Amino acid sequence: MVRLRTLTVALMLFWGLAAQAAHLVGGELTYTCLGNNQYQIKLVVYRDCNSTGAQLDPTVSIGIYDGIQNLLIHNLQVNKGPTINVPANTGNPCLQAPPNICTEYATYTTVIQLPQRTNGYVITWQRCCRNATISNITTPDDWGSTLMARVPPMDQCNNSPQWNSLPPIVLCNQENLQIPSTATDPDGDSLYYRLVNPLHGGGKNNGTGFNTPAPSPPAPPPYVPINFLNPSTPANPIPGTPALSIGGTTGLLTGFLNVTGQFVLAIEVEEWRSGALLNTARRDYQFNVTSCQAFIKADIVSEVDDPEQICIGATVPFFHESINASTFWWDFGDLSRSDDTSRLAFPTWTFSDTGVYWVTLVANPGWPCADTDRVKFHIYPPINPSFTHDGGPCFDQQPVTFTAFGTWFDGAQFDWTFGAPGDASLANWSGEFPPPIQFLQPGTYPVTLRIQSKSCDETYLDSVVVDPRPRLDSTIGPWVGCEPYTLVFDAGAFARRTTYFEWDFGDGSGDTLESPVHTYTVPGLYDVRVRMWTETGCRDTVEKIFPGAIRVNPRPVLGMTIAPKTVSIYQPLVQVRADSVDADEQFWFDMGDSSLYAQEAFVVHLYRDTGTFVVRRIAVNQFGCWDTLVDSVRVNPIYNVWSPTAFTPNGDGGNEGFRPVATGITQYRLHIMDRWGNVVFRSEDALEEWNGRVHNVGAECPEGAYVWSLFTLDFGDSPVEQQGVVLLVR
Repeated sequence: MVRLRTLTVALMLFWGLAAQAAHLVGGELTYTCLGNNQYQIKLVVYRDCNSTGAQLDPTVSIGIYDGIQNLLIHNLQVNKGPTINVPANTGNPCLQAPPNICTEYATYTTVIQLPQRTNGYVITWQRCCRNATISNITTPDDWGSTLMARVPPMDQCNNSPQWNSLPPIVLCNQENLQIPSTATDPDGDSLYYRLVNPLHGGGKNNGTGFNTPAPSPPAPPPYVPINFLNPSTPANPIPGTPALSIGGTTGLLTGFLNVTGQFVLAIEVEEWRSGALLNTARRDYQFNVTSCQAFIKADIVSEVDDPEQICIGATVPFFHESINASTFWWDFGDLSRSDDTSRLAFPTWTFSDTGVYWVTLVANPGWPCADTDRVKFHIYPPINPSFTHDGGPCFDQQPVTFTAFGTWFDGAQFDWTFGAPGDASLANWSGEFPPPIQFLQPGTYPVTLRIQSKSCDETYLDSVVVDPRPRLDSTIGPWVGCEPYTLVFDAGAFARRTTYFEWDFGDGSGDTLESPVHTYTVPGLYDVRVRMWTETGCRDTVEKIFPGAIRVNPRPVLGMTIAPKTVSIYQPLVQVRADSVDADEQFWFDMGDSSLYAQEAFVVHLYRDTGTFVVRRIAVNQFGCWDTLVDSVRVNPIYNVWSPTAFTPNGDGGNEGFRPVATGITQYRLHIMDRWGNVVFRSEDALEEWNGRVHNVGAECPEGAYVWSLFTLDFGDSPVEQQGVVLLVR
């Protein structure tokens, strides 16, 4: 591979100064005739975007003067277009600009009607100021710039020369420069190029006038040329040996610079037609001169760099990772073809046959810094290896025979790997046809096939499943219970894959769970069947039947009559009768008051207290199945109200309180009033007494008679209201 030299990059002082500079880098002014005396004026202004100076003006003033008398005809206010960065190029694809250099520009475009004029027109624009770090003019930040163009007298729709490309923002020292700085004339006029003085315009004064930073309107001709600082001259603005110069007819900037810094120059292109000078177009520009890197590298992405490029067939996409290259030339080395070249950056080529080819890439062909890379490519079809095997996935279906598939040439190498060592009867085998393989335990085993053919090397990996047969290890019954009989079933399933179940419980119902819960509600003898199957791996169906596995015995049939269910404590007799009794049944009556009667179908029971009593009939049949029937009896107290006629709340401990005593009630509400009808006590608590004070907490009530009123509800929900008189004695 051919490699070019790399120049040392010198970081110069002016990079640090750039941040303190003004902003103006340069510009150019051209026009285009649109017909019918309509002209499109185009102003391009360049700015140092590392500068802390003014930004690009949002609106500029473009003046149009009479071509001889310098009378102002128009003062155009033109808005700015988008701000665009100038690519950091050097004008030479062999050279790479240093970092941290930034130039931006904006275009100001307008259209105006300019009727034919005997003296023609002068179009002009002015702006101050230039960067203070420019090396080839004195006090550079005091100088501005003037750009101008002329429309010829009695013009027949002339176009000014149009610059072909953006200027480079860097000129490289210690390099032979050859930088095109050309323009094209749309009318086909002859063009001649010169290096000239830049023109001054604008100033630093505030207010109005031609000496402000952005004069509006700009000043009329003539314009002051900016003199160069010795040894720079208009024809040799940047020192060097040979000096920087421009070809008069070619517009090619050439020279060998031996300085670094920022330098300004102006290029003027003259427009000639039939021996007469029609117009001059000027490009005023500041160049950064520094050391550059000469580094071009051609780099093909080879099969080693990208193994996916190996053995992909006859049609191959080519890629490169070249450095600082802008143009390319490929030679694919296909000797049977005469058109096996390409100038695309990333071409694709279809080779005429399989084989080994040398592919060549030239980066920047034709340049002194061109670089070449040459790489070998192996053009063969992909192997696309795979294999199949016989035998089933069940462990008892071994051994397994493997067959290789793919595309290979004679002499291909085959390498097999069957799981890890100890997994199979053979761990490795070299050859197209391995012997039958016996896997030693159920499991899932990776099997690898590697095929090497010519320069192709591909591997295929798949898995071989060796499962045990699915089985049912459940044992169901014989189980006996009383209805309703609830059971949890377990299939006792064993399988390495997803299993499916079907249960038949023998009573017309079933389930699909592995461990279902089922309740038998009808006595009887039931067969149970369970079926299991798998749909992947070792596919099989297993079924087990358990005849007479479940016996469900009946519970006793109970009946009980209680009469009456509600009695009073004065007549608390209740009759209890068993409505049906099986011959082999044992049964009891639990009367709810600690009384128990065994094997008596008819009972007369006497309750000795009031309340609600739960009566249970309990029975156990010959199968040991029991059941309970529950009912209740209510024994009510007798309704009665008794009230004292007097009480003595004098603190002697006797007869201190008063309350009417009521029995057989469910609600109680007492009011006591004095002789004037004032309520002195009220309560809904049948056990609360009146202590002779107002509401039991206030002042003592005087001796005398008090009327009491009692409202009650008996156990039949019948309301009763009674009144009486009590005598309070102290």
